[in-house]
Amino acid sequence: MRWKQFYASGYEEILHKGFPQKTLWEFVESGIAEDGNQHDALVYFGRRISRQELVEQVNLWARVLKGMGLSEGDEILLFGPTFPEFIYILLAANKIGLTANLPNLMVKPEALESAVGQSRVAFVYDGMEKDIRKVLERPQFEHVVILSATHSMGYPLKLIASPLNRLKYPCHRPKYLRADTAIRRFGKYEGPLEKRADTGKPAYIFCSSGTTGKGYANQIPMSDKAMLAMCRNAVAFNLKGNPFRPGKSYCPLPPFVCTGFFVLVIAPLHRGMTVYLDPRMSARQFAKNMLTFRPQISLATGAYWVHFIRQVDRLLQKGKRPDLSFLRFPVMGGEGCTPAALKHINEVLEACGSPVALTSGYGLSETFSVCTVDYEPTGFDKDYSRAAVSVGYPFPGTTVGVFDENGKELGYGERGEIRVKTEALMTDGWLHTRDYGEMDRNGKLFVYGRMNQYVMAPGGEKVYLFDIANRLREDPAVKDALVCQLDTEESPLVAHVVLEDNLKETEKEILARLDAGMKAFLPKGLSIKGYRWEQEELKINLVGKIDRNYYSHVLTGYHSL
Repeated sequence: MRWKQFYASGYEEILHKGFPQKTLWEFVESGIAEDGNQHDALVYFGRRISRQELVEQVNLWARVLKGMGLSEGDEILLFGPTFPEFIYILLAANKIGLTANLPNLMVKPEALESAVGQSRVAFVYDGMEKDIRKVLERPQFEHVVILSATHSMGYPLKLIASPLNRLKYPCHRPKYLRADTAIRRFGKYEGPLEKRADTGKPAYIFCSSGTTGKGYANQIPMSDKAMLAMCRNAVAFNLKGNPFRPGKSYCPLPPFVCTGFFVLVIAPLHRGMTVYLDPRMSARQFAKNMLTFRPQISLATGAYWVHFIRQVDRLLQKGKRPDLSFLRFPVMGGEGCTPAALKHINEVLEACGSPVALTSGYGLSETFSVCTVDYEPTGFDKDYSRAAVSVGYPFPGTTVGVFDENGKELGYGERGEIRVKTEALMTDGWLHTRDYGEMDRNGKLFVYGRMNQYVMAPGGEKVYLFDIANRLREDPAVKDALVCQLDTEESPLVAHVVLEDNLKETEKEILARLDAGMKAFLPKGLSIKGYRWEQEELKINLVGKIDRNYYSHVLTGYHSL
């Protein structure tokens, strides 16, 4: 375990000590009590919400849930972006022993029908209610509570936005309630708010942050025990550099993304940080909020960080140098970027006063967040020499290995399937991630892509699509590339290419060189059928990942020789 060199002294004692049996809410509440209400819990469109108010709101929604007749082991559905009410209800559900089901917001309606489980009550963002209206008509839903993004806004913004919200969706349907109506009707419950017992059901059901070509997403049940194991690991991790200390955390991710829920909400609330929320999810909004909120910690995909640095570059070109010294633990996760892009990001961060480089991490919903992290409290010493960026060494309490197709653990520098072992798993043994990567001699992990992203050459050779894309990126004219098969009967192999700026060559010359390089690289009988130039960057989805589903359905605009 060569990665132990990256840990701070004292981590083993924390891992061996463990935690007493408790709920995730009890863990958060203990940190709130220790803070003594010194720091605000949340900031939402300028309105500051104290830790005391957070506790009061969690207790209020716990009474509402109990007043609705829900009891330990029952399931509720939450569908919408992250704003205060969703956090209150998520924690209240955990407090009284319910299972909170958080479907992926990007799934197709027909896929959602199989994802709602046994939920008896649904909490839905009014701006997305129409997307799942058919599902909500099911008899299993006794109540549908419509949540407004304006409810917790401060004045005068709330006065401006609320009337527009009411015009957008009136609650005229049977069993539909607005949040304030639900509170008035059910919030007077005065019975016990018992702590969670072992109901045999998970505390939360999270979702993978990507979907299949058919619009489905994996659902992952998570127990309190597993989540507390990750919290314990985070306490051990925090010994190095103390990244989770009073300051600001900015959460740009929806609640079904458990990595964001843990890294940007749970751990910060427990450690005295203030969580800044904005339910508007876009790369542009992320860049704007980073410069406005100035958070010490945030987590986003590589595409979001690239967009943020592009905005900083524009300011630099205008002679304005933004001060980025506020950064303490900026994290790239969910999906990375190219080594060249990361190199530029860190050069800009350093030039603008950031004391830390962008931290690359790797995590899975199945492990309730973090598996590996390339974190250093100071400095910019990073390896950009490989086709993929390093996602670092295993998180404390986590073991990571690389295995071949026969289950044999491979040595350093050998590529294979990444497998993970941690107490945050709901099952014993190794988790097969189906991700393809390798470890260097220091125990740092490099992730190349999904193992199912390949084509078979006529000679029976397996060729990974990310290897083809990485070869295209070696060309000096190529900034980024995505290789996929089109969703047609013939399933041709195509390349989507983002070119560098201010090239002196013609597109025809570049195309000829790329095509010649691919013919030399690919096995006999396998070829790229078409190249499509993309503008500035590849298209991303709601959570900032490259939208491979979109590109597999783009049937026009290709160049070929």
